[in-house]
Amino acid sequence: MTEARVIANGGETPAQRRQFAVLLVLCAGMFMAILDVNVINIAIASIQSELRTTVAGITWAVDAYNLTLTGLMLSAGALADRHGARRIWMLGLLLFIGASLGCGLAHSIGQLIMLRLIQGMGAALFIPASFALMPLIWPDNALRQRNIGLFGAVVSLAAAAGPILGGFLVNFFGWRSVFLINIPIGLCGLLAAFRLLPRVHGGRERDFDMAGQVLGITTLTALSYLLIELPALGWASSLIRLAAGISLAGAAGFIMVERRAVSPLVPQSLFQDAGFTIANLTGMMINVCYFGGIYAMSLELQHHLHFSPLRTGMALLPLALCLMAGNILSGRLMAHWGVKKQMITGLALSACGYLGMLFLADHITPLVIIAMALLAGGAAFVVPPMTSTVLHRAPLAMVASASAVHTTLRQLGSLMGIALTGLVFSLLVSPLAMLMLVSALVHLLLALVVWRWLPEK
Repeated sequence: MTEARVIANGGETPAQRRQFAVLLVLCAGMFMAILDVNVINIAIASIQSELRTTVAGITWAVDAYNLTLTGLMLSAGALADRHGARRIWMLGLLLFIGASLGCGLAHSIGQLIMLRLIQGMGAALFIPASFALMPLIWPDNALRQRNIGLFGAVVSLAAAAGPILGGFLVNFFGWRSVFLINIPIGLCGLLAAFRLLPRVHGGRERDFDMAGQVLGITTLTALSYLLIELPALGWASSLIRLAAGISLAGAAGFIMVERRAVSPLVPQSLFQDAGFTIANLTGMMINVCYFGGIYAMSLELQHHLHFSPLRTGMALLPLALCLMAGNILSGRLMAHWGVKKQMITGLALSACGYLGMLFLADHITPLVIIAMALLAGGAAFVVPPMTSTVLHRAPLAMVASASAVHTTLRQLGSLMGIALTGLVFSLLVSPLAMLMLVSALVHLLLALVVWRWLPEK
């Protein structure tokens, strides 16, 4: 039977089935990468108790993954452009699997932090490679937008599964299981990728921007140290002052180096496009609020309200389900609403959700459940059109680098959101209310920026 007859009969062609299988492979990697951002939030109390560490120590364990994921993403995008996205994707997944095994066997907080850093390195390799493969697999923009919506749904499924899966695993198998679960998923994904991912030759030769990479990771490390250790050490500490100086000097040096580099980690030409710039700003600030908010809610529920890990996961389930449903719906609505209208709607819904979280007291009320639904559903409405904008406005030869810049800025938002949340919880009596109020204001300001400056197409 020919492909035309298969289509006429309502079936799928072999090429379409292969594309769907490739999408599943890419989703497996992204599922684990996002799962590991979220699932550890439910395990923090158990890890802190067994490894006998402080709030600062557990915050390092959470943020170490985000640190290398953020700091190395840009170089990984350049590597995917140069050496081929398939090769870099598989290398990153292999590194991620090995580090996950190590995390599951760690016997001290120092070991766990080190292995979380390596986990982040692996994820930094395969995430931008995933986005680089998409225009090659789905050349048609409309079809690519729909699959980005499905891809986003899987990402949201991972974020959704984090609380409930983490609560189940920690309750019945211990905190180590939240890392060991990556191994069977990762191995299946690796074997499937070897057969299914398209073989892509590297593009134009690019010099590796070693100076920019060193300055970037140094700046992020110093800034993370400053935010995480400040409550315990105080501004009078020479180490805190040193970290502040290094982060400022590193940031200034990074900007200077990137302006003069032959092959910069952050190509300045990408940011000459207003749509690309606004999409990246939106992604970073959404992650600051969302992942900082998830960490804040986990701390509030487990430390202040004394919820068990499983009960905490169940309490956060409305966030998870609405995030997943919103991504599925978002991909289908983009063609009808348009990118700009959908982003503004999502940002406004999230702002209402953050305001509703001000009513979280000693138990989960119907109003809080509605607030969680608006918060997560609004964020899900924003992500697919935002990602589509980044990919659509970048030159084809720089898609991997553009997606790496976008993902790096989003992960920078996650890194800063978690670190700032830890800082706020150490300094304020009612930290959750302040964090939710600021997050609502940020989303309203982002909606205004998108409405005023984001191009229609």
